Amino acid sequence: MTTMPQTLSSEQREILLRGLRFVRNAVALEMIDYTPQVESDRKRQSAAIAELEAMIHGKGAAVSAR
Repeated sequence: MTTMPQTLSSEQREILLRGLRFVRNAVALEMIDYTPQVESDRKRQSAAIAELEAMIHGKGAAVSAR
């Protein structure tokens, strides 16, 4: 995994967070037939997005991707 530079400006952080919100909504609203695997994949993707958001906010990897 590549590490993110520690010196992002507040504008750069906001751009990244806006993009992550867009991706999170796209994952949640994706129109595919429901299966337990689909739900599991959505939860995994949502956890990964939350982890990235925490990293951008400087909170470390507080959320585990299950």
